[in-house]
Amino acid sequence: MSSISDEVAALRGTRSATLGDLIRSGPFARLLAAMTVSSLGDWVGFVAVTTLVARIGGVNAAIAISGVMLARTLPAFLFGPIAGVFVDRLDRRRLMMAADIGRGILYLSMVLIQELWWIYLLSFLVECLGLVWGPARDATIPNLVPRRQLTNANSLTLVSTYGTLPLGGLLFTILAAGSTWVAGRLPVIGANPETLPLLVDAGTFAFSAFMLSRITFPPSPGATGTRLDLSRVWRDTMDGFRFLRQDSIASAMSLGIVIAFGAVGAVLAIGPVFVTLTLGADSAGWGVIVTATGVGMVLGMISANAASRVIERHIVLVWSLFACGGALVAFAATPTLAYAAVIAVWLGAFCGLAWVSGYTLLQENVVDEYRGRTFAALTTLSRAVLFLSLAVFPALAQVLGAGATAWFGGEFYIGGQRFDLSGSRLALWLAAAVLAGAGFMTWRSLARYRLSRPLPLAIVPKLKRPPATGLFIAFEGVEGAGKGTQVAMAERFLADRGTEVVVTREPGGTATGERIRELLLDPATGRLDARAEALLFAAARAQTVTNVIRPALAEGKVVICDRYIDSSLAYQGWARGLGEADVLSLNVWATQGLFPDLVILLHVEPELGHARSDEDPDRMESEGGSFFAKVTDAYLRIAEEHPERFVVIDGARDPATVADEVRAAIERALVDRDPAAGA
Repeated sequence: MSSISDEVAALRGTRSATLGDLIRSGPFARLLAAMTVSSLGDWVGFVAVTTLVARIGGVNAAIAISGVMLARTLPAFLFGPIAGVFVDRLDRRRLMMAADIGRGILYLSMVLIQELWWIYLLSFLVECLGLVWGPARDATIPNLVPRRQLTNANSLTLVSTYGTLPLGGLLFTILAAGSTWVAGRLPVIGANPETLPLLVDAGTFAFSAFMLSRITFPPSPGATGTRLDLSRVWRDTMDGFRFLRQDSIASAMSLGIVIAFGAVGAVLAIGPVFVTLTLGADSAGWGVIVTATGVGMVLGMISANAASRVIERHIVLVWSLFACGGALVAFAATPTLAYAAVIAVWLGAFCGLAWVSGYTLLQENVVDEYRGRTFAALTTLSRAVLFLSLAVFPALAQVLGAGATAWFGGEFYIGGQRFDLSGSRLALWLAAAVLAGAGFMTWRSLARYRLSRPLPLAIVPKLKRPPATGLFIAFEGVEGAGKGTQVAMAERFLADRGTEVVVTREPGGTATGERIRELLLDPATGRLDARAEALLFAAARAQTVTNVIRPALAEGKVVICDRYIDSSLAYQGWARGLGEADVLSLNVWATQGLFPDLVILLHVEPELGHARSDEDPDRMESEGGSFFAKVTDAYLRIAEEHPERFVVIDGARDPATVADEVRAAIERALVDRDPAAGA
């Protein structure tokens, strides 16, 4: 199957799914810059605030720091459940920009008023804004990058979020050390070591807001503009949790992600005690374990796309959870710090792999309308489980350690090697058992989902390429884009230069195709099942390819077709929601892999296209504005993914200007097909 997929991708002119391509993508590159810099600032701010409250707290520094931790934890419970409603109902770009600007102002306020109660309040508000920003980002990414790049995008997102932690600590150290030097030259800043880091932190959020202002976000289907109906907030919040609970695949993947967070919480809570008391290392040993785990997480995140090419992504998620459990068992059983550090790399890698796989599956399978609330609920649950792990596992370690000492003497031997049966070791093994249980439950849930949904098409075509002497051109666009006018003008242009040309259309082109066309476009047909509609279009296309297009290409003629496979991908795959993969498989089989050499997309906004038409709308043209907005967006996304075949032309201009660009595109295609033609 992989060879067929590669061959189809080559015929389609599909852009490769590499990290380089993704980073060079303008919208995502700006988003990546925004979230990397703001994440770095967030870590700098976190360290700066904890240092600030410790200094203000004096002898009660530990209690002061606990207060900050509580202030940053409470929003997940009090505000997190409704944060997703704002993400789904408001303009996401403006929401993220407002959150960035708000966080910058709040951190600046800490510089001016250094009172504990004030810092607690501001920390609470900062976390609330973060709970809006994160789900908005996660909900937007599937609309900014092609589906094939989702895993890469999620890998970079998680790396930028968690990989900047050590950089944030290092940057704080540098800025704090430089505060005295800066204060001597700019007394207004003050000599406190936290002042300069907090000012830089505010600047990172200003940079993030600026980068976001340069990105065009596709509208959210549930967005109602800039005003929010507060009476709907509670109902929408409950709808989000209900969707997450009732949608089997969403709940299964959320379970895996949440438990992975819980495992990390267990390691963070017990790790310092395990390293110092059980392994006998000094306090620096815990830093070694944290670094090793962080390196492993980055490696796991960036390898997720490669893993999904070999193994289906849902299997990667499940087995990553099992592997996390196994790595945690081995980690807790190690007798020395060196072994523990090596295993910590693997533990982090499997956690990172599970996170990226779970996030990608959610983005691929949750409709945009619920995406914000789903990720907000996921954030809330993840933080709740993380908080629970931090609170519960140290107590469990103490209880289990006391029980092991009473029952087994607190030690055991393997091959003559003595092992301390400490409470921290037992608690980590318990966390591993929880991970294994989560993996099993996720596997069962996904198995039920796969049995209950339509299985993807497994049609393997015998691909037949057109002969080198023919040229196949397709015109695409929404209704009213001017395809009919430009097809006629292109036909005259080719005929005038002595080129044999055949013009056909879809659906149609044959007697059978025209009868199918009448059925599909007649308003009296009424509403068809989306799959039935896709099958009818594919049937008409198969007949046209067999009777008209392939014979003409075999004779060396130029074939111009008004609509082709990409129409089905845009209308049935995207707008009808059948999914590009299944619609593509069906049409590759129907045409035996025949793709156009050139696709001319006449791009117009659907409102203009409808305004141009003075005829009664047919069945397809009677769909609402939101339907054609999806079609328009789908065409542009398809064109972006297949630059080798597509030429996008602004169809809103006068026909003569459009025709000039169409002729130029056709001439380039003729020269590429037969270099002698350009001589």
